[in-house]
Amino acid sequence: MIAADESVSNEILEADPGCAVSMAMRRGRVASRGVARGPGYVHSAGRASGSSRALRGWLVLLALVLVGCGSARLPRAARGPEGSWQSFANGLRLYVAPDPSAELVRVHMRVRAGGRNETRAQAGLAHFSEHVAFVRTLADGRTMLAALGEEALAYDGTTGADSVDFMATTVAAHLPTVLGLFASALDGSCEVRPEVFTRERNVVLSELESRMRGSVGAYDELLASIYSPDHPYGHVLGGTPETVSALTAKDVCDYLRGRFTPGNTSIVITGGVTEAGALAAAEATLKPLAPRATLPEVAVPPVTPAGGRKTLAGLPGGWGSALVLHLPPADSEDGRLAAILAEAVEREVRDQVGAQGRISGLEVHRLGGRAAPAVVFIATGVQAEVRAFAEETLAHAVADVRGDAADKQKVEALRRRLRIAAATRYERLDARAERLVEAADGSRHGTLATDLRAIDALTPAALTRVATQVLAPQRMQVFELEPSSTRAGTGVTAVAPLTDDAHPVTARPDVAARLLREIPATNRSSRYTLDNGLTVVLAPSSSPLVDVRLVIQAGAIDAPDHPLLPAVAAAMLTPPKKGPHAKEAAKMTAGGAEKDVLFNLDQTIFKAGGLASETDRVLRGLAAWVIAGGYDFTDRAAIVGRMYREMDQQRVAESMRRKLARGALDHCVEPMLLAGEPDDFSDAAIAAFRERHFRAGRAALIVTGGFDEAVARAHVKAAFGGRQAPWGQSAPALARPRRPAPNVATKVLHMELPTTNAQIGVLLGFVVPSELRGEPGTVSLVRQLLEDAVDGVRQRLGVTYGFSVTREALCDAEVVLIGGEIDAAHLDAGIAELRQTLSRLRTPEGVAAGLAAAQRPVAARILAGGSDSAALAERLIYTVAHGLPLDHDRGEAREVVEAKADAIAELMTRLLGPGSLFAVCIGESTASCESLSSL
Repeated sequence: MIAADESVSNEILEADPGCAVSMAMRRGRVASRGVARGPGYVHSAGRASGSSRALRGWLVLLALVLVGCGSARLPRAARGPEGSWQSFANGLRLYVAPDPSAELVRVHMRVRAGGRNETRAQAGLAHFSEHVAFVRTLADGRTMLAALGEEALAYDGTTGADSVDFMATTVAAHLPTVLGLFASALDGSCEVRPEVFTRERNVVLSELESRMRGSVGAYDELLASIYSPDHPYGHVLGGTPETVSALTAKDVCDYLRGRFTPGNTSIVITGGVTEAGALAAAEATLKPLAPRATLPEVAVPPVTPAGGRKTLAGLPGGWGSALVLHLPPADSEDGRLAAILAEAVEREVRDQVGAQGRISGLEVHRLGGRAAPAVVFIATGVQAEVRAFAEETLAHAVADVRGDAADKQKVEALRRRLRIAAATRYERLDARAERLVEAADGSRHGTLATDLRAIDALTPAALTRVATQVLAPQRMQVFELEPSSTRAGTGVTAVAPLTDDAHPVTARPDVAARLLREIPATNRSSRYTLDNGLTVVLAPSSSPLVDVRLVIQAGAIDAPDHPLLPAVAAAMLTPPKKGPHAKEAAKMTAGGAEKDVLFNLDQTIFKAGGLASETDRVLRGLAAWVIAGGYDFTDRAAIVGRMYREMDQQRVAESMRRKLARGALDHCVEPMLLAGEPDDFSDAAIAAFRERHFRAGRAALIVTGGFDEAVARAHVKAAFGGRQAPWGQSAPALARPRRPAPNVATKVLHMELPTTNAQIGVLLGFVVPSELRGEPGTVSLVRQLLEDAVDGVRQRLGVTYGFSVTREALCDAEVVLIGGEIDAAHLDAGIAELRQTLSRLRTPEGVAAGLAAAQRPVAARILAGGSDSAALAERLIYTVAHGLPLDHDRGEAREVVEAKADAIAELMTRLLGPGSLFAVCIGESTASCESLSSL
């Protein structure tokens, strides 16, 4: 229901289902730009720069998310980078939005050359053309890909139904060169060496298998049924193995020359560059482009939503149900409201699925493009009986949202969440640039002020009117899903193995270090201590949001006999119900602030965040909650019961790779899972734990976002500087025991679980040594090298389906996991290639070959986190807890770009050696996989 929608996506106002819906990108090589799974969009992931460091700890529980339902008018003030636009004579449109608080610069180029302009027979042409645009040979003999490798810290590309987008993150000094490289994609050139063309076709076909998991035919049938076979949105974006294999160099070059033109393009520049500097770079690189004729964009006919039921076989997941919502055009007022309702349905579906546990697979795909968007919800399970249950669950979620649309209080709460979501979009450079590209035509659509005005106009009447249309049962399509009788993965046969595995990016090793040196050395953070002992860290920026964390050094390790006690002591704490403190808490909620309480092994973290204009209210409201708050023990059973249910839901929702990794580690049991019944400790023990630990001298207050530092200091002192007992009393020194990290079970675990479509599951992993837990940059570099390496296996052989590398906090340890599936027919070749690839990383020569390409994106992610108030707050929590300097992130980035190949190879030898590496093999015949134990 709408009231339960606590984390509305940043994308709902844009409602652009045809483009990359999320900027949470896979961090793989640009040359192998991985395609996001599903039919809705094709994501050619390059060097993602927006990832924040995960909060260290043992288990993070979201115990309370408190939402107010008052009707006070929301504050209109919200800051964010604004800019100006202009149009050149060649037709190109430019928007510049400087951000003096950013260290990096983001360039986002959108070309209206998406998949709608390809025929069904040439499906995949737009995506293949995007790949070729990156690997064209430039006048200096390099490819655009190789050139970006030397001029940018991160670069990326996506193909959607309506557009192709190029993105790059760099520094101000290199902005003219990056713009020049983007301009080269619009000059009509298309020189591609035959062997490079073959490689990119290989990559595209391999990505198709990774994204579709062998179900491209079923997805194609789904889209043809939702639209029609000849509709511009009625075929799989990215194509099929047959259509991609038939594309020629002439097809691709004709597409590039006819659609990649200045008049078909919009560009945004945002981040750490002056407006004058950005305009000068654009004048020198974009303005001189000669105007060229553009092929007319294919018109998209409207789709008349009609209900109906159809059986579809072959989608991943087995038995289940799919529900399709047709939405009005995204640029219309009804389209924006419909996108909000679709997002609310998704949240409601996820809540119901998480609470029930019978549905094992849930996917949500945004289909089509802006002219005729649709959303499909796919719920699946392993037994035929799940199908009826899945359909009933989806129908209930739609009905709940349809009813809630008329509820004034719930819509008011939704508006507050939407305002925060809209402001969040303007924090990260990548998300901000993606949003602002809509403003490049001068309409101002896409700016924060426009988004906030649209949210202010949201009413129950408007939502109800659109819900009556979009969520009407007779307008929704239902697909009854069943497994396919044919083996998936047949597209692999179209992928020809390549003998040349040289990567086209050949950046010099000093490139990342040179770019880092050119970033202005700024440190906006300050640290001081109040008279009562509270440590305060302020980190102001130009963000439209503020994030406040009160970090108390008290966690499960402080109650070894009752590990649930610290969590209960925090979760039960509520603001006063009467008096001035109650009013402060109410004002914070009325202003749209969100409140969480998080727990881990070492800490209890009270979090509040909202619009930057509400900084004073957020600070005072958080203090009223934690310092002046109290307990109502009559609610204890309900609160603890909710916590246990959330833990159960987390266990159910835990990824398979985490479950498998847990089984490969000795004594890997979370301490809270060993907790007894809630009555094992008394109400007095709860109050005593708070009195002992919730003190100023055992806490740190971290404030990040768009506030004035001088004003914030006064607000912090007024809210948190008191000396009332026990908050202001001196905190006694406490011994804090620690549990040792789990040992690795060194032997291979062979599991004969059912795998789909004759594929063999492979999982490798190792525990990060404890001495590296304080060097997250080094661990990130190791992960990037591994991800680049295993991604190369897919590039060369085309036989793996989505091998990926993740970092997981598990059982008091950090674990790096390499996992994926290999088609059984190609298992021996795939494992041999994987063994060879990982073995190369244990040599200085092998590390040196990929080190420069891995250093840049890692450094970019570290530095880009400073523009995100939440990411910066999490980073500062770690910085303060370990007594590190406030500019530690810059030092961390410097260590990454100065890393030496021999030292990293030595570390890799330890991590991938006997006694450190564990393997899990799943399937009927896994002998090749089991050989990985002797890597």
